[in-house]
Amino acid sequence: MKKKMIVTLCLMLVALTLAACGGTNNNAESGSSPQEPANTAEAPAESTDANAAGAGTEAESTGPAKPAELTIWPDDNADKVAVIEVAARKYTEQTGIKINIKPVAMNDQPDVLALDGPAGKGPDLFYQPGIGSLVVKGLVQEVKTDDAAKELYTPEALQALSQEGVLHGLPLVTETYALFYNKKLIPQAPAMIAELETIMKEKTDAKKQEYGFLFAATDFYFAWGLLGGSGGYIFKDNAGIFDISDIGLNKEGAVKGANLIQSWFTKGYLPKGINGDTVGGLFTQGKVAAVVNGPWAITDYKKALGDDLAVAPLPTLEDGAHPTSFIGVKGWMLSKFSKNPEWASDFAAFLTNEENALEYFKKTGEVPPVKTVLNNPVLTGDPLVSGFSSQIQYGQPFPTVPELDHVWDPMANALKFITDGKDTQTSLDDAVKLINDKMKMAGVK
Repeated sequence: MKKKMIVTLCLMLVALTLAACGGTNNNAESGSSPQEPANTAEAPAESTDANAAGAGTEAESTGPAKPAELTIWPDDNADKVAVIEVAARKYTEQTGIKINIKPVAMNDQPDVLALDGPAGKGPDLFYQPGIGSLVVKGLVQEVKTDDAAKELYTPEALQALSQEGVLHGLPLVTETYALFYNKKLIPQAPAMIAELETIMKEKTDAKKQEYGFLFAATDFYFAWGLLGGSGGYIFKDNAGIFDISDIGLNKEGAVKGANLIQSWFTKGYLPKGINGDTVGGLFTQGKVAAVVNGPWAITDYKKALGDDLAVAPLPTLEDGAHPTSFIGVKGWMLSKFSKNPEWASDFAAFLTNEENALEYFKKTGEVPPVKTVLNNPVLTGDPLVSGFSSQIQYGQPFPTVPELDHVWDPMANALKFITDGKDTQTSLDDAVKLINDKMKMAGVK
């Protein structure tokens, strides 16, 4: 990672949040429309102070007609929706624009929008973890905001919501994963992978379901830290331009990381079939010394372990390299189908401004990539948050190309084969072949 990116990333503190990306869509099934608004923020038709706290200033200066209302799709998490409701009411009071809030599960939003958007039933803003394939699918448009407004956010967060230099959303949350450990079982976090393996050897008793260390090894999201840290890459990064014809997932570095993962299964340190539910369940029962997970797990872990819970960066590999955990950025995307893109962009800026971003952190524990908020004592004084910040400086943003969508399933299959004892090189070769085949079928290669 370039020095400039590392310096910036060091500023980014990661969330104490309740839930990971995704979830079950209670409001819309694939191919159907969301139900009526779960919540509506409404106020008098005329603005009481159109310029207060920055609301409306961007849109009004460019001259578009003020709409009667805007519609947004947040993720369907009640606690987070409650925070958004408060901000929406403030915006309505300041601009007179009613905000219709229709919660839709984040992972389901692209499919639902592809149907509802052309029919005129979609949102102005929707909430997504990065740009992914949204541009290719024709679901987003460029955010209507100026360069000065963009200075509020970290460059990496803006990059995660951009494609080919075009910004399609404004960031609200940044996160990565790190090492949780139980101080009752191990007083200090292992700094090196050899120390972690010693803990695994000494504290693993599979018959009692006791383990020194667990993580969801067949989940590419978590496994990537070891594959990338060992020198692997997904698509070759040439100064921010990804070469999708150069896949590094079956090359030396990735194979080395996969061999390390396989060795832990061969030695009996990790149980076959391990998944996130097993990791969390055993850790909260006090049967595991350390696990890898994201900040969304903190609430449950803290409730179970109390002051025995601690967070540290992932231990360094045998050559001193740091595991390259993924850095995720979730934000408000501007729908391609919005008829009021200037005002929708203005509301996105309002939701993610310094005041509302700090309030969002206080209420949800999710950390915003807003420069001033990242330096706020409310964040810097929390040891669990700062534990994640130590890891995030070694993290790596997702490649901002739609072809990343074709990587997840083949790599999940490869990791399953590898953890079952199949040949590592062959498993990764097969995965890369399948990724190439998927890209060819999609017409992108």
